[in-house]
Amino acid sequence: MLNSLLNCNKKIGLSIVFLVAIAPWTICSPALAHSFLVEATPSSKDHVVDSPKVVKLRFGGGVEPAYSKLTIEGPNGKTLAEGAIGVPEKDRELSVNAPELSPGKYTVRYRVLSKDGHIVEGNYEFTVDPK
Repeated sequence: MLNSLLNCNKKIGLSIVFLVAIAPWTICSPALAHSFLVEATPSSKDHVVDSPKVVKLRFGGGVEPAYSKLTIEGPNGKTLAEGAIGVPEKDRELSVNAPELSPGKYTVRYRVLSKDGHIVEGNYEFTVDPK
């Protein structure tokens, strides 16, 4: 019986060592897996007086411009601009040229392919205030 108990304790000990060894990868992997949006200009909930000429998004990891799309939608939901301009030396940034925007609330939608192969999508709003 003592021998059986010792074997059981060895198995438990090995299981704990294994879990401790793999814990850093299992805890960190979600943070490294996708290129989430980290900064936008104009940003979410921003109120700007002048119409932005460009909407620029910066992600936590590299993105593939050829397989990504940014859109700017007007207050009525109509798409006013779309595209994904990238620059090789700034592989975490994408931008889209904006038309002249009149006062109102606008939605920026993005769907990007991360360099790690994951698709990330989302949206946010900003407002152009009257002068």
